[in-house]
Amino acid sequence: MKAIHAFALALVASALAARGAPPAATPDSVARFSLLGDGYKRAQVLPDSAFNPFKIQAATSLPGARRDGGPATTESIADAVEHRRVTGVLLAKAPGDNRVIIGDTVFAVGDPLEFFDKDKGASVPLAAGMTVILREVRKDGLGLDVGQDGENPRRVDFPLRAFWRP
Repeated sequence: MKAIHAFALALVASALAARGAPPAATPDSVARFSLLGDGYKRAQVLPDSAFNPFKIQAATSLPGARRDGGPATTESIADAVEHRRVTGVLLAKAPGDNRVIIGDTVFAVGDPLEFFDKDKGASVPLAAGMTVILREVRKDGLGLDVGQDGENPRRVDFPLRAFWRP
């Protein structure tokens, strides 16, 4: 039995010798690590010109708001309505009495689409620089008159397919 233990001990010793002992810390290796200092512990700041996939790119204005001063397109008005979200449609016997709920505001036919802004303490239009008036509420869409300040309004049909499925 002692022979088996002695053999196992000799086998472990030979395996350790074949693998090699870990290198001892030399003064050169210690000196190399001391060159790092404590700078690696501080957060690195990237310049604005460097690409940073983790940086949040926030929009500066709402969808539908004109950024370049050009005329608002049908798509931008539709995006602005979708941003506010149509939350309800109230259909009456007379088409002129129909109502639509956009966000938390109820609009009747003939009302301008304006929303109260708590920060400004006043109503703001659906799209900046645009006058949007609700002209028709149907079961499948909204009829909007869209006009820029100083120009004739044009009709924009906003389908309610995403909200309402009659």
